[in-house]
Amino acid sequence: MNARDAERAKKKIEAAALKTFIHQGYHGTSMRDIARASGYSIGNIYNHYKTKEHIYVSLIKHFEARMAAKRSEVVGNMSDIFNPAELERLAWAVHDIVFSMPDYWRLMYIDVVEFGNRHFAGTFHQFAKKVEAALGERLKLSTQQGSWSGIDPALAISSIYLQFFTYFLLQKVFHVKEPLGTSDQKAVSQIVQMMTRGLWQDQPSQSSKW
Repeated sequence: MNARDAERAKKKIEAAALKTFIHQGYHGTSMRDIARASGYSIGNIYNHYKTKEHIYVSLIKHFEARMAAKRSEVVGNMSDIFNPAELERLAWAVHDIVFSMPDYWRLMYIDVVEFGNRHFAGTFHQFAKKVEAALGERLKLSTQQGSWSGIDPALAISSIYLQFFTYFLLQKVFHVKEPLGTSDQKAVSQIVQMMTRGLWQDQPSQSSKW
């Protein structure tokens, strides 16, 4: 089998494994199931992968590469980082990421349930530092306009990103329509307003505090 045929076979095997993992879970899927779904013999599959877990890890690596490229594109297009209009554009970019790769999130939840998040543990580890490295000087320059609060800007933009991520993940993976009880457009606008302006126009008086 030449390299092109081998690559074609691996893609077909992984596509079959992905579908089976999602429907039956990792531990509920056997190599025989993958063989049946892919049309390849078990022996043929073992020519390409040492174990079932190697297939699973290969799937994750391919999804991670696609995810990294999408995040890089989103971050690369950001300029005036904390401008409300820019943050709303970020929200819809996150929406597109979440909705374009539902199987990635399903694999992640399988990993949480069946592996204790062994394979995805590093995905969001020190996420703020990764965002800071990707944005570079643009992040620092964005805090020089107006009177910056002093909050770590990398932490701030990462928190906003993850807020949008969670919001749209609830919709796509958990099928929760309008998680905040209003339209997506209004929810995004309110989240951006809360993140950029805070909850109070002026500091509340002592009597108004709970």
